[in-house]
Amino acid sequence: MTNAWNWRGAEMPVERWRVMLARRDLDALDEALNAVRDVPLEEIRRDDFPLAAFAPRIKALDAALARGVGFQTWHGIDVSRYCAAELKKLYWGICLHLGTPVAQSYRGDVIGDVRDIGTGISGKKGRGYTSNQPLNFHADAADVSGLFYLKNARAGGVNGIASAEAVHDEIARRRPDLLDVLYQPLCWSWQGNEAPGEPGFYRMPVFGRSSDGVACAYVRTNLLVAEANAGAPPMSAEQVEAVEFFARVAAEEQFAIRTMFEPGTMFFINNHRLLHMRTAFEDWPQPENKRHLLRIWLSLPTSQQLPESFGVFFGDTGAGRLRGGYTSRSDRPVFATAES
Repeated sequence: MTNAWNWRGAEMPVERWRVMLARRDLDALDEALNAVRDVPLEEIRRDDFPLAAFAPRIKALDAALARGVGFQTWHGIDVSRYCAAELKKLYWGICLHLGTPVAQSYRGDVIGDVRDIGTGISGKKGRGYTSNQPLNFHADAADVSGLFYLKNARAGGVNGIASAEAVHDEIARRRPDLLDVLYQPLCWSWQGNEAPGEPGFYRMPVFGRSSDGVACAYVRTNLLVAEANAGAPPMSAEQVEAVEFFARVAAEEQFAIRTMFEPGTMFFINNHRLLHMRTAFEDWPQPENKRHLLRIWLSLPTSQQLPESFGVFFGDTGAGRLRGGYTSRSDRPVFATAES
């Protein structure tokens, strides 16, 4: 591998990213959860959720995200032992020890419910995490995304992870002309998440460089619908080709790890270094059985420096700065995704 986060699927052994939590880890989580059992979720702070015995796991996760392969999964949590409120407290408490949660939409949701509520992905307010449609390889709008798998669909919903730098280097090898386009500002749709009175689109490249190396920001849909949904200037034929070529290269089997995560899995990924995807899924007919994940976006105190060209979205591009997510229109954090 060229560096820790430049890898291809076949060369990434599972033991480098898959962690099975031990009995002592699970006991430590239970003890922390007991400490906040009577505390409302919105009042829980990092110090309220004591994780001293679990600290080595947090430290290893942070190292994997900031300086290692860029992602990690935890396994072994029996979600059937907890009610819905306890699962959110458990996940929230863990993530507070890793970084600062940021809003995932203008509604201010710091915990998102990943489930199909029929939004689709290409409408003016379409979001992939509230649809059952296939999601191409993409990077979320925060330093780190965390997903906590509670229930799987009846069929489908396979996950994929790939190195954005490996995709970058392959585009450089095959089509350096299109890589040049991806280093230039492109119009992105805010998908309804712009601040009041602001334009519905912004300009930012897909790739940029800083002293910490190549960084990537890519959501195919948000780029291709910016004109139709947000009134952005039309893309040139070369820009469309570059955005589509990125998607085709990233989808090649050589780049990805593909897996189905079981309920109880926690998955964390560095969005500036890596890409992730999900296949379409068919859900269960019973509402209580439908596919359901919890999602948190985090700003990491150990994050890398970002390219200055990413500042239009992320704001402060300095290493370890508070950044990412969307500007909330709510006066308080929201801990669920609204149905409409």
